[in-house]
Amino acid sequence: MQKTKIISRILLLFVIVFSLTGCWDREELEDRSYVIGLGLDHSKHKGKIKVTMLLANPEVGSMQGGGGSTEKPREIISFDANDLIVAKVTANAIISRLISYDLLKIIVVSEEFARDPKFWNIISDVSYDKEIRMNAYLAVSKEKASEYFLKNNPKMETRPHKYFQYMIDHGIENGLIPDSTLFRLFRTTERGTDLFLAMNTTAVMEKHPKFKGEDEYYAGQVNASGELDDTQFIGSAVFWNGVMIGKLTGQETSIINTLDDTTNISDFLVNIPNPFPGIRKSFAVRVLKREKNKVKMNLKGPRPKIFITLPLNFDIMSNPSMVDFSKKKNREILKKEIARHLKKENEEVLKKAQKELKGAPYPLSFYARKYFGTIQEFEKFNWAKSYLKADIYVKADIEIVDYGKKAKKVGK
Repeated sequence: MQKTKIISRILLLFVIVFSLTGCWDREELEDRSYVIGLGLDHSKHKGKIKVTMLLANPEVGSMQGGGGSTEKPREIISFDANDLIVAKVTANAIISRLISYDLLKIIVVSEEFARDPKFWNIISDVSYDKEIRMNAYLAVSKEKASEYFLKNNPKMETRPHKYFQYMIDHGIENGLIPDSTLFRLFRTTERGTDLFLAMNTTAVMEKHPKFKGEDEYYAGQVNASGELDDTQFIGSAVFWNGVMIGKLTGQETSIINTLDDTTNISDFLVNIPNPFPGIRKSFAVRVLKREKNKVKMNLKGPRPKIFITLPLNFDIMSNPSMVDFSKKKNREILKKEIARHLKKENEEVLKKAQKELKGAPYPLSFYARKYFGTIQEFEKFNWAKSYLKADIYVKADIEIVDYGKKAKKVGK
C-alpha cells in the first residue's frame, strides 16, 4: 500500500512537470507590432485626442528577417481616440498584428497641445498602462506630432528604435536636451515645487535661420545642409504642473544639466570668450564634472540666499591666439575668464527661470528640505513662492587639467 502511494506521487509529479514545459502560451516575434513612438495632438472632435503610432517591424534588420526582406521597417497610423489606453485597442482594428507598448521609447506631443491645461489629464493615463515603462521619454515638437513622425526619415538608421535611442542618448550626454523620462515627469509634477524640462524636437527646419553662438538654438534653427534628415533634438520645453509654459535653448539646457546632479551628463564641449588678442573671439573647451555640486542656503529673512559651487575640470581644445600656456600669467588669465563666463551664464539662466518661468528649472528644492525639521515646516516656507525672491550666487571651482599644445605667439 505504501509502495503504491509513492508510485502515485511520482507519476503526479511527472505530469505536473511535463505540463509546465509546453509552448501553448508562446508568442512569436512576428505576431506583435511594437510601438516605438506615440504622438499626441488635439482632435477636431470634442472630447477626443489624435493619437499617432510609429510602429516598428521587428523582422527588418534581424537575423530572422534576413538581409533580403522587402517589408517596410516602420508603419505610421493616426486616428482619434478617447484616451491612450483605449487607443491600443482601436489600432488593432487597423493593424493585423497585436499592438504592444513594450518597446515604447518616446512620446511626442505637439507644442500646441502641451500648452493646453487638459494635457496633464491625458498624459497621466500612461501611468495606468503596465506595458508603458517609466524610462520612456517625453518630447515636444513644434509641429503636430502626426506630421513629425511622417517627416522624420533617418538616412543612416532604418530601424526607428535604434534612431531614437542614439539621438536621445547622445543628446543627453552632450547636455543639449534634458533627461525627460516619464518617471521624472510624474515625480516633479507630483511634488509641485519645481519645473520639469522635456526635450524639444522638430522635423521642420526654419527657412532662413540666423547664425547664433554655439548651441544658442531651439530645435529647427540649426542651419545644416546636405543629405540628411531634417529632424533636430536641441533645447527643452518647460512645464509647470504638467502644462508647457516656455522654452530653453540648447545652451540654456546644457547649463541646467550641469547644475542638476540627477542628470547623466558627464562631459561636453562649449565655447568660452577669448581673453587674449586675436581674430577669433572664442575658444573651445571640454567640460567635465568631477563631483557633485555644492549647494548652501540661507533661508531666513525676506530674501533667501542660495550659493552654488560647480566643481569642474576643463580641457582646452583650441588656442586661437596661439598663447603660450606654459606661462603662469596666461594660465591665470584663462582661468579667471572661464570662471567669470560660467558665473555670468549660470546666474542669467537662473534669473530667467525666476523672472519668466516662475520656478526652479531643476530639483533645487531637494537641497532646501534639509534646512527644515519637518515636512510641515517646509510646506509653510512655500518653496515655489520663496524661490522667486531668492538671491542666487554661482561660483565655478575650476581646474584646467589639459592646456593642449603650448604654442607661443608668433614673433616671440
